Amino acid sequence: MVFGLWYYFLRMRITKKYWVIAGIGLFAAVLAAGGWSYYAKTRAPAFPINASDTIASWSFKGAYTGNDVLVARANADIAHLIGLLGKGEYDDYDLYLGIANDYGLLGDGKAAYRYYNRSIRVHPGKGLAYMNIAHLMDELGAYHTVADAYTAGVQAEPGMLEYHIERLTFLTERFASDDAVILAALTDVSKQFGDNASVLAIEAQWLAGQKRYADAIKVWEVVKMLSPKDRQAAIDAEMARLKRKQ
Repeated sequence: MVFGLWYYFLRMRITKKYWVIAGIGLFAAVLAAGGWSYYAKTRAPAFPINASDTIASWSFKGAYTGNDVLVARANADIAHLIGLLGKGEYDDYDLYLGIANDYGLLGDGKAAYRYYNRSIRVHPGKGLAYMNIAHLMDELGAYHTVADAYTAGVQAEPGMLEYHIERLTFLTERFASDDAVILAALTDVSKQFGDNASVLAIEAQWLAGQKRYADAIKVWEVVKMLSPKDRQAAIDAEMARLKRKQ
């Protein structure tokens, strides 16, 4: 009888100990999950680097690199803008953009990327930070990320024609053989603006570069109809040049 009671209480203590350990483990798991969620929201990039890209170095020759006066000016501006953050006088989105731009002038790609991402966290529906990331990543040679950033900028503000033009110019130069990507970009801009002479000129130049001369001439004909008279002689000359290549 005594042995039975002793065994019962021992088993209860072991069971209780087990549940305490299990509870601690569960609590730790919840904390870990919460910590990761916090990290994902505050530290992980809002706009990630494309997995196809490798950035060999985050440093590059910025516009201010080597000029002590301009470097000091940029650093002073960074300190000034950081001092304005969170005070409500200016939108933090614009302040983060300004800080990132200063770091870009200094050739500090990592800091510029970090602050562009902070801008995106404030207003993910604004396109300018994505476009600036595209410019930065072009400088760093991360070309798939450039394409992603241009796409994000266009999707955020599809009514900005210049965003579409920048995107198409890049894609037709860097990914000229990727018809699907370029046609998707052309479709995006067409939905917003229909036939646009500037956009169609980029398309015609791309087609000519792919030796699709007949297609390029057809597009130039549309460009000619949409263009002022003072441009039509140059367009005629380009079409004549392409006809000779056929």
